[in-house]
Amino acid sequence: MEPIRVRVSRIMDFGTTVSIVGVDLESNKPVVVHVDHRPFQAIRDTWKAAHFPQPIEFDAEFLTLNLEIDIDEDTDGSSESALPPAA
Repeated sequence: MEPIRVRVSRIMDFGTTVSIVGVDLESNKPVVVHVDHRPFQAIRDTWKAAHFPQPIEFDAEFLTLNLEIDIDEDTDGSSESALPPAA
């Protein structure tokens, strides 16, 4: 897998899932990263029950992912008015 750098434009917190929306800096293509806080086995069970093909897995022994997300102090981070109107 190639490394990816994303310019983040929006973060959406759905409770058990957080979606980070942005643009790949190299290709300029849209990117969405989903961070799921459910136990991994629950995700695998749901995947299997839906009869999806088995996911491809990679060993990531030396991978470090650091997501430091600071909320703008001017807002409380929960205001829908901070989001652009839905298309």
